[in-house]
Amino acid sequence: MDLPKKSTFPFYYEQHPLTVLPAKQLQMYIEEQIDFTHNFGLNPNRSGLIIGKMFGVMVVKNAEGTLGYLAAFSGKLADSNHLKGFVPKVYNTLKKTGFYKKGGASKCYQCTD
Repeated sequence: MDLPKKSTFPFYYEQHPLTVLPAKQLQMYIEEQIDFTHNFGLNPNRSGLIIGKMFGVMVVKNAEGTLGYLAAFSGKLADSNHLKGFVPKVYNTLKKTGFYKKGGASKCYQCTD
């Protein structure tokens, strides 16, 4: 199967066939995994706040030409930014001395008349 020549608009497109299997594998992993605890609302017997999450897969090809995929999630998952099997964040929003927390603690100036 040929790789796509270009990316499509992410909100109105038909999935390329190479992305369907990785997406289904990730969905199965999320439903069956025991690596972390997060209430997605999939199990009515799970307690705690139901918090949805956005996941994505990206099909990649290594130097030898072998196809694989990377998996990622947005925001925090199971109160963490870094979980085994997922691409790490560009920056850690939970790190107390990191840019995200320092910037949020900066003095906020308000416009006045």
